[in-house]
Amino acid sequence: MQLAKSFEQAACVLVLLATQQPEVPLTADVLHERIGGSASYIRKIIRKLVVAGLVTSSSGNNGGVYLAKSPDDISIKDVVSAIEGTLHTFPNRGYFDRVFKDVEPVADEGTKIVNAIFSQADQLWLDFLAEKKIAALIKQLLAVKQIPVLDWTNQSEDKMAQLNAILVRLRANK
Repeated sequence: MQLAKSFEQAACVLVLLATQQPEVPLTADVLHERIGGSASYIRKIIRKLVVAGLVTSSSGNNGGVYLAKSPDDISIKDVVSAIEGTLHTFPNRGYFDRVFKDVEPVADEGTKIVNAIFSQADQLWLDFLAEKKIAALIKQLLAVKQIPVLDWTNQSEDKMAQLNAILVRLRANK
């Protein structure tokens, strides 16, 4: 199974929101600038995250998107579900039924058995992803114990230099 590229972009949206000053929303334009890709595609991803309850949006001159809950409460499974929808890895195109169409009870049971195997595997995978939180991913990725926070909307500053300074400070306080 391969996740859509929009999963990675959605995860990046959430990482940026988790590291954004909570009182300052991020616009789709800022997210697009950091992530790249199509601006309209980023908006579609944001919409899926809003529908899933992972982010909230506000309109107007000072509008944008915020995290709807703490990064400690957002799992990778939440992101997969928001972007991919219901997971069902077995495509079930009816081949088992066709191959054994003349053999009863196999004709009726083959697809059920294979579906059950893949449903169990899907659930085990989702259970594993449910344990993995966005906050832990960010902390592990940046090698810190606390999520750094900065204002991604301020275009006049060198964001990477600012982030590196924050990371040096956080790592020194271990």
